[in-house]
Amino acid sequence: MAHSTLDPFEAETSIVIPPTLYALRSEGSSQAPEGLISWIVGLANAHCLGPRTLVKYLLEQSERHSDFWSDTAFFERHCATVNGLGRYARTMLDALGRPPPSKAQSMTLLGLTHLLPFNGEGLLARNPRWCPACLCDQARKGQRPHHPLVWSFEHYRVCHVHQGFMSERCPACSAEQAFLPIYPSLLHCNACGESMIVRPPGAVEHGIASEQEEISAFDRWSASALVDLVSRIPELQRAGSLTQMQQNLVDLAASLTQGNRKGLCEALGLQPRAINGWLNKDERPSLALLLRFCHGVNLLPADLFLANGAIRHAELPKPAQTPSSDRQERPMLGYRQRELLERQLELILETPSDYRGLAAVAHQLGLTRHALKYWFPGQSKEIVLKRRMAESRTLEQRYQADHEYLQQVLTKLVASRVYPSRRKVERMLNQRQLSLMRPDLYTAYRRRLMSL
Repeated sequence: MAHSTLDPFEAETSIVIPPTLYALRSEGSSQAPEGLISWIVGLANAHCLGPRTLVKYLLEQSERHSDFWSDTAFFERHCATVNGLGRYARTMLDALGRPPPSKAQSMTLLGLTHLLPFNGEGLLARNPRWCPACLCDQARKGQRPHHPLVWSFEHYRVCHVHQGFMSERCPACSAEQAFLPIYPSLLHCNACGESMIVRPPGAVEHGIASEQEEISAFDRWSASALVDLVSRIPELQRAGSLTQMQQNLVDLAASLTQGNRKGLCEALGLQPRAINGWLNKDERPSLALLLRFCHGVNLLPADLFLANGAIRHAELPKPAQTPSSDRQERPMLGYRQRELLERQLELILETPSDYRGLAAVAHQLGLTRHALKYWFPGQSKEIVLKRRMAESRTLEQRYQADHEYLQQVLTKLVASRVYPSRRKVERMLNQRQLSLMRPDLYTAYRRRLMSL
C-alpha cells in the first residue's frame, strides 16, 4: 500500500504503517475535537521526542517547507496560528502528509476560511490557555492530556464545563507557556517543571483574571457560542456562506429596527457603520465584532451564516449586556486632507531608504493602521510590499554573511590540518549564534566536506 493513501489518524492498529508517523488517535469528539497543536505534542510524546524536534523533522522532509522552521519567530510566534485558518495551519497539514489526513483538518479552523478572516481581530489567543479541572477530568477518564480546539479562541476565557476562568500562567512560577513546548507534556511547566494543575502551598493562581473577579454574562455566552461554532464547522463548511450572512443581516435589521442598519448597530452599542463592510464590501466579519453583534440579538454566530430560520427567534437588542469596544471610530477625512496625506504617502514611497511598516507610517500621519488601509488601499499595499522586499534583502544579506563565515571556519580548520567535524564546526559557529541545525548551513557544510 502506498504511503500517500494512508491516513495515520484513521488507520487501525492492525494496519502496518510506514515508520514516518505513529498512528496516534486524536482525543475529544466530533463536537469538541482536539486542537492540532495539542495532537502534535501528543505525537511527539509517542515518538519520545520534543515537539519542536518533531516539527523540525516534519518540515525538513517537506520539499516546499524545508527551510520554513529556520525563521527564529516560528516557534515563538507563528506556530500559535497552527490551530487557526491561515498559512501556518495549511503548512502543518501539508507537512503531516499528502493528502492531509482527513481528521487533521477538523483539528483546525480551516473549515471557516470562507467565513472569517485569517488574521481578524480577536480570533486566536496570544498564549496557550487551559482549564486545570478539565485536565484532571481527562486523567480520571484515562485520556491522553490534550487541549480542545475551542481553547484556542481569544474570547474563550471561561470554561463552559466548569464555569471557571481559564489559566494561562504556571501556578508555581507564573510563567506563560509556549504553544510548542520543549518537552512533550501539557501538564508540566516548561520553565520550572512543576505541575500546572496542582497548586503548590501558598501559591497564587495566575489566570486571565483573579478569582475575585466576577465572570460576566458575555464571557459565559461567548464560551458556549464558540463551542457551538466549533461543533458546527462541518455544517458551516458545507452550507455556510457570506451571501446568506448578508441576507440574514438585512432580515434582522428589517425585523428589529424597521430596516435601519445604523439604528441596529447603535442599539447594540456598536459603531454606526459596523456592519457596512459586511453588507457592501463582502468583508468577512472579525470574530470579536461577530460575537458582540450576535450576543446583542441573542443569536448564535453559526446561525448567522446559515439559512435555518434561526434569525426568526432573534430578540430586541440588549445594549446593557453587550460590552463596549475599545476600537476607535474611523476618522472622516475631507478632500483636502486626503490630498495632503496622499502627497506624503507618495513621498514616502519614492524614498528608497524609507521602508517602515504600515503601522509606523500611519502613526506619522496621525491615523490608525486600519484607517490608512481604508482611505488609501493602493498606497498601503505598496508600503507593505516595499517593507517585505526590504526585509527579504536584509535576510538575504544575513544568510550570505552566515555562509561566508561558515566557509571561513572550514578554511581555518583545514589550514590548521584539523578535520572539520560537526562538533568542532558547531563550537565555532556558536560564537556567532549560528548552528548547523539550519538546513541551508548544514547543506553547505556537507557540500564542502565532500569537496575535501
